[in-house]
Amino acid sequence: MSSAAGVSTIRADSKFGRGSSPFLTVRLLRVIADFTETHGWWFFAAICLGCGWGRIDNLVVRHLDHDELFTFYIAQASNIGQLLKLTRTIDLHPPLSYLLVRSSFAIFGVSAWSCRLPFFVAFLATSALLYSFVNRLLSPIYGLIAILILWSSPYARLATEARPYAMVLCFSAVLLVNWHEIVKEDGQSANPWALAMVMAGGFGLLLSHVLGVLAYGAFLAAEIICLWKRQKPNWQLWVTLLIPLIAVVSYLPLIRNRSDILFSEYSQASPRRLAICYWEHLRYLVTPLILIVLIAAVWPYISKRRHTAPPRDSRLADVPLQSLLLLLFLVPLEIEVLFARTGTPFYERYGVVALIPCAIFPALVLGYRTHCSRLAGGSVAVLLAILLILNTSGQAWLIEHLSSAARPQVAARLLYLVALPPVAPPPLKLPTVPSYLESALNSATNVRYLDAVDPSIPLVAGSGPTFLELDNYQDAALRRRLYLLTNHEAASSIVHNTVFDHYEIVKAAFPIGGQVEPYCAFLRQHPQFLVLGGYNYPDTWLLRKLELDGARLNIVGTYDDGVIEEHQIYRVSLENDRCSTQR
Repeated sequence: MSSAAGVSTIRADSKFGRGSSPFLTVRLLRVIADFTETHGWWFFAAICLGCGWGRIDNLVVRHLDHDELFTFYIAQASNIGQLLKLTRTIDLHPPLSYLLVRSSFAIFGVSAWSCRLPFFVAFLATSALLYSFVNRLLSPIYGLIAILILWSSPYARLATEARPYAMVLCFSAVLLVNWHEIVKEDGQSANPWALAMVMAGGFGLLLSHVLGVLAYGAFLAAEIICLWKRQKPNWQLWVTLLIPLIAVVSYLPLIRNRSDILFSEYSQASPRRLAICYWEHLRYLVTPLILIVLIAAVWPYISKRRHTAPPRDSRLADVPLQSLLLLLFLVPLEIEVLFARTGTPFYERYGVVALIPCAIFPALVLGYRTHCSRLAGGSVAVLLAILLILNTSGQAWLIEHLSSAARPQVAARLLYLVALPPVAPPPLKLPTVPSYLESALNSATNVRYLDAVDPSIPLVAGSGPTFLELDNYQDAALRRRLYLLTNHEAASSIVHNTVFDHYEIVKAAFPIGGQVEPYCAFLRQHPQFLVLGGYNYPDTWLLRKLELDGARLNIVGTYDDGVIEEHQIYRVSLENDRCSTQR
């Protein structure tokens, strides 16, 4: 044990007494911290194995959702030329993630899990890079704090989603680690390997997602701050950072193919959606973050700094690193402002790169304020590990035991400290469900097999995602009677969302068995059919349009498979031809 550790132990001994419970707790924390310092990578592997294993079901068993199916189908294009064409016309993303999935299919075969595998590996690589980075800055236990925060975030679900967001995290982490390796040399000759990795990370980030350019801009801005600080440019690094910008040329077809699409209020960029984006980074971490702030604030007064080891390199807490973390944290705000001006929808996952500073910064604050105290780091790491277990596999156990051990009000407050903080942005107000439908919905029976409900009449999906997901995993008999209806006027006037107006293009590009038909053409042929949808679902205009046209709606059940977002099954009856005067 180091001399610093010994002095702290003697101080704790004299304060609490050898037999006291506080002393035993401090001693246990110190033993854990000391063991972690010498076996950091083993603990890192255990955390990733435990958290990764807990997401195996999502990786292997869960059906691919709507957006993931775009990745799934595009990666299976007949040739690379067709793949690149589909990325420019159907999904509007740079091609790297599709090419990686295509490689995964070539090695492991075509399946849901092999489609998600490259993104799971990318998230694991992000974890390893961030742990290594904080480990070198401070110590292993503070690296583990960063990793525990990373896996505690709700955005960790992106590890098992076949979309490019885990790639954005991975290549941003590659850039961070190697950019900082160069910057810390402060004008000395740059490591060629670090320069090569900066270039590779830049190309990877810019070819993974269009919004990667904003994350990349954070590194350029941070390097400008370095230039201001040093008063001398690092030409090697500047050339290395500028070369990957060639990849932005691949965005031009994506911009040209962007049409004037309307998006519902639910998905529009707004302060509420921005608040949700940031809240997602913090909502499971309120208690440990409060502890970190308290320890950082009081530590200088309860521990003499000369008795604790300083950070390995005090230069690593300089302005450029702090500026870069701040700039990465502000990326969601930049996206929000940009999308609010262009009328583009904003989804919380777009700002996922802010997860990197959210994971690193608390560990840095605690480490520098306590001079890498093992006791402080061990306390926070143990708390984070406990909360991570309780918020994942232990949540059911926690709810059950709290409800039986304490009164409901007390149990709720205790739960807020551990798993479900009460503060959150208010939900968006959805359309009102008519009373006759609401009462029927409350008494509707659960349907286990969708294809068993009136198999002789067509089944219409309420929205594009529901249509594509049902078409992917339901049997051939149901796909033959599955429809998606289009009506530009109804979509624009009722839900102000025309994203699915031209879904026949998607059907032509992908192996879809269901049918896409105009609203009126379908109604003229089918006076009775089923609809799987939601009356107040933000992007579903169909049920409200049918009601306006005099159709009779009867709820016959609810269907929830854990994938589709629309659950209500309606039987629709038409007494007259309401489309005779409609296009």
